[in-house]
Amino acid sequence: MATEQQSEHVLPEKYTEGLLDENGNTMSKSEFKRRQKAAEKAKEMAEKAAKKAAEAAVKPPSKKAALLDDSTEELDPNLYFENRVKAIVAKKEKGVNPYPHKFHVSTTLPEYIRQYANLEAGRQLGDVTVSVAGRIFSKRASGAKLLFYDLRADGCKLQIMADARVSELDENGFLLLHNEVRRGDIVGIVGHPGKSQKGELSIFPVKFTVLAPCLHMPPSLHFGLKDQETRYRQRYLDLIVNNNVRSIFQTRSHIIQFVRRFLDERGFLEVETPMMNMIPGGAAARPFVTYHNDLDMQVVDVFTKWAAFGTC
Repeated sequence: MATEQQSEHVLPEKYTEGLLDENGNTMSKSEFKRRQKAAEKAKEMAEKAAKKAAEAAVKPPSKKAALLDDSTEELDPNLYFENRVKAIVAKKEKGVNPYPHKFHVSTTLPEYIRQYANLEAGRQLGDVTVSVAGRIFSKRASGAKLLFYDLRADGCKLQIMADARVSELDENGFLLLHNEVRRGDIVGIVGHPGKSQKGELSIFPVKFTVLAPCLHMPPSLHFGLKDQETRYRQRYLDLIVNNNVRSIFQTRSHIIQFVRRFLDERGFLEVETPMMNMIPGGAAARPFVTYHNDLDMQVVDVFTKWAAFGTC
């Protein structure tokens, strides 16, 4: 039994009247030109790919490792967690404590920004040494010896310009240390204040210490944390990622502190009332009925958790 082989339709070099396409239909001149351009582009791309492959085959493989940034992160959250745990266990087996006991901080990020915000672009205070700490939110590599981090703490952001030429470590030690750093890690920095050439306030670290590795993959700053259920169930994550939520909680805390201070100064006594009761006691409020497993009984949340009484 003979098999039919369908050959690819090949365009002629010039257009002629009555030219047929692969389906036997008459091809217009504009369609011929479009296909001709597409064929030339495909040929050009194939030649470039072949040239690139030939150059890669001739070029000897580089033995020098490269700095890793956010683009190399593992996308699977479960695998990310397993890899982080393995890295910490490996450190412990080598006798290295992944959670240092103490790190001295000489200034907070808000104070740092207020003190050095007026520096000129490109200037670095090499004779001044400060120490700060915070959480890493982004990591960007620039070449083989320079890394940019975004450090956040106390509602402020500071850029870290980690340069292998300034670090106390050698090039290999610098590479090993910074390739282990991930977004979400809490780090301590000892370095010199300054500004980048573009005028962004930065710190140039001499000593870089990971104080607490983050085991779970934090949300991306680009997409943020927008899922309402996740935000309410994991408030700590919501406060870390969303600064506007953090400011709301700060305002709430200040209001409660003011009310408590106002009543304390006037001789009021603060007491804690029962949260659960046998009968509703929240006046006109609709009670929330729940079940107490240990007592094997139904109780009511009376929504009265805080009260203040004046003295006679």
